[in-house]
Amino acid sequence: MSFLEKIQHRIWNNAQYKFSIIFCSIYVVLFFGKSIPEKIILYILVSILLSIGVAGMGYVFNDWNDYKDDVKNKKRNLFVDFSKMNSVFLVVLFLVLSVFPWFILPFDKTSFVLIGLEFFLFLVYAFPPFRLKEKGIVGVVADALYAQVVPCLLATYTFSKITSDVEFSFFFIIIYVIWLLFMGIRNILNHQLDDYANDKNSKTNTFVIQNGIEKSSALVYRFLIPIEFLLFIGLLYSLPLNFPIFLLVYLLYMLIYILVFYFKQSTIKTNTATLFEFFNKRLLNEFYEIHLPIILLLFFSFYNPFFIWILILNLIMFSQLYYHFILNFIRKYF
Repeated sequence: MSFLEKIQHRIWNNAQYKFSIIFCSIYVVLFFGKSIPEKIILYILVSILLSIGVAGMGYVFNDWNDYKDDVKNKKRNLFVDFSKMNSVFLVVLFLVLSVFPWFILPFDKTSFVLIGLEFFLFLVYAFPPFRLKEKGIVGVVADALYAQVVPCLLATYTFSKITSDVEFSFFFIIIYVIWLLFMGIRNILNHQLDDYANDKNSKTNTFVIQNGIEKSSALVYRFLIPIEFLLFIGLLYSLPLNFPIFLLVYLLYMLIYILVFYFKQSTIKTNTATLFEFFNKRLLNEFYEIHLPIILLLFFSFYNPFFIWILILNLIMFSQLYYHFILNFIRKYF
């Protein structure tokens, strides 16, 4: 595997799942703003580079501290997969991509606070003496903040300065932030559940290691998923539109998936656990990552044809994500 292929596999293929929500947030801000600047494509392209840089620095902090554990568990790690020279090059590259976009994007004290908070969370999550990764629920919340909440807030704030007169209700903003937090918590717990054996082998004392798989799974399926689902419903309903079109589309999507694909994939007797798992993977993450950006941009294009260009750019940006989704979808259901 070449150097560029390793970068794509280690960084872009993993991070683009998180990028979808960031860019959905940007699209919503642009649509509800009063104007779209001529350089908006440039701003979006620069934001892609910024997202790669910040996400890359997150991987750098985690992989640096987890190096020995990842070697022990034969897991992918920036400092294992690349030579020393290439690793240094990547760190410098990610730093540059985290800084230079701000010479193009608007920047003020609030931006500085959000960026500073992001890197502060990177540090205290990964490194001693804080090492929040092993501090139970505090670490879970910290991961949710730096993986979802802070990047999305930074993106929405930045693009609200690029466009003009963006007004969302206080109720909408509160739901948006709480939804991001619950989504981030659910995703990191899913990751820890998947990584349980490796974390146990390396004695990494995560929330799931401390509380066990059964208790952690119950927290995800019986508490986090229902609340996140209700928050997302509230978010779609409270969008400043005269008609709750996105809510109806999502409910229709959910109904079709449950009636057609959920029962079709269930070769064993369906139960509550399999239904929660279906919500977890298909009705939440898959909808956020695959369908939501396209649905938003198609709808926005009816009102402003310029969004067609943004739709094309989105399809190019996440082409590999869509390709793998279509391929897996065909294999699974046909």
